[in-house]
Amino acid sequence: MRRIAGIIIAVALCLSSIVAWADNENSKGIIVEIDYGRLRPSRTIEAPLAKDRTILEVLQSVATVETHPVGKYVMVTSIDGVKGKRGEMAWYYTIDGKSADKIAYSKVADSAKHIKWVYKKDVCSPKVDCLNTAKKED
Repeated sequence: MRRIAGIIIAVALCLSSIVAWADNENSKGIIVEIDYGRLRPSRTIEAPLAKDRTILEVLQSVATVETHPVGKYVMVTSIDGVKGKRGEMAWYYTIDGKSADKIAYSKVADSAKHIKWVYKKDVCSPKVDCLNTAKKED
């Protein structure tokens, strides 16, 4: 009888381990990494995934974020108090190691597993400024 009870307990423990492993493998969280440049240490957080959430909404769920509207777009200007300065430093993101193809407020994060935000040299503002100047001259 003790032998049967021991086998039942062993089987139950194995099954609970398998269920816990499967739950962990099927986790729907998104890893969010924030690289503050040289201003402070980077941090990594897991954000829960919710259907139809944008990259910006995922970021806002794990950090203090400031944005600024630019025409029909919304730009991330500050994360956790680290503010970008137009033409000098700005916030950029990648999804699963690939450069973004949309602004964070319009890019849906459904299939993303890892989002990385990096505070680095602003390379976009000068390009936008040149385009705007050319349009005004036309």
